[in-house]
Amino acid sequence: MSDTLNLALLPAPAAKPPTRQAGKPDPRQFQKPDLRPAAESRFAFVDALRGLAALAVAFHHIFRYGPLAPPALKVVPHFASVLMTNGRMGVQVFFVISGFVIAYVLRNARIDFAYLRTFIVQRALRLGPPYWFAMLFVVGLYTLTRAFFLAEPTLLNDYPTFGNIAAHVFYLQNILHYENISVGFWTLCIEMQFYILFALMLGLAQWIGAAALRVLKGRERPISSSLVLMAVFAPLALMSLFKYNLDNDNTDWVSHFFICFFLGAMIWWALDRRVPYSLFWAFIGAALWRQGIHPTLHMTVAISTAVTIFLVGRWGRLGDWLNFRWLQHLGRISYSLYLIHYPVSWIVGCVGFALTGTSIYWAVAWLLTSLALSLGAAHVMYVAIELPAIRFARRYREAHGGMRLAAAVKPAVAVEPVRVGQ
Repeated sequence: MSDTLNLALLPAPAAKPPTRQAGKPDPRQFQKPDLRPAAESRFAFVDALRGLAALAVAFHHIFRYGPLAPPALKVVPHFASVLMTNGRMGVQVFFVISGFVIAYVLRNARIDFAYLRTFIVQRALRLGPPYWFAMLFVVGLYTLTRAFFLAEPTLLNDYPTFGNIAAHVFYLQNILHYENISVGFWTLCIEMQFYILFALMLGLAQWIGAAALRVLKGRERPISSSLVLMAVFAPLALMSLFKYNLDNDNTDWVSHFFICFFLGAMIWWALDRRVPYSLFWAFIGAALWRQGIHPTLHMTVAISTAVTIFLVGRWGRLGDWLNFRWLQHLGRISYSLYLIHYPVSWIVGCVGFALTGTSIYWAVAWLLTSLALSLGAAHVMYVAIELPAIRFARRYREAHGGMRLAAAVKPAVAVEPVRVGQ
């Protein structure tokens, strides 16, 4: 790893990793987690990107849906209208960042059954409370509004069944074809699928690598860790790029989005020199070739995000670029913002429409109020629910071996500085 990267990404003080000889397997790939306490390390640039992506999604939902959106868009500048229309592409940014962060967090993990079990439970404890609160908030808001006044369009089509709620609790509503209780919940299902799949695939790569080391022990050029990683991950990534990602009937499964996560993982692996830079650029080239044949906006966003993060990492600036207080706070509350913005903006929009109708300038004022209140609600939700969930998940992890599972392993919209050793 280069000195620049060492300063930008690794906690201080940290021992410089041993130099890896060309063609030799990287022993770090298969070693157990380092359980020694470490100082905090942050990817401020990545945190800021996630915060901006969450804000873009909120803009999209607030200014594109509901009775006040059409009159408001009449006075919104064209460039702003285009950004709001395509703000949903922030989801692709989340997926690329998730791939990057989880590859970083599991960089020293030895994946076995106990590790996988603790990892999944810890993720559920970390992600669940804000998610469950948002579900209850939506159902409660729907109940109140239907009981006291008729709001159109309604927040939900009908009360969710027990089966629907149970499916949501276990992130299975997409697979079981239930309607999502709120906008954006579907991405959490994809993220959970990715976490489990990535850990399993990494465990398989470690098993293959360890077996190869035993079989090829003593040979001058044993199998490289990059070859093992590509043998396990690249086939699904290419299938996702050229097949699954182009199938709009496949969006309930992580295979549709796997190429986005994979590009994010490739960023870290390349920066950490687990794979050569040329392999990262090879997959970027393959994605650009796919774009030439079947261009899509979401893949353009994913490619742009991956290249941007990689280049900033190569320049050694992931720790300080975009490190503004307001952006970092936006990053911290972005998971809560992603979960809560739609029901908050819906009720504000309904009240505004009932009071001022479709008055153009009132519509803009109400929508801006929706955004401001959504940010305020996200801050409260972060402090009251998300932070306690982080602490509870951390205590669970420490009680089950203290494995290195940094708090940043969460949906990419749930931005928090990467803290090594939490």
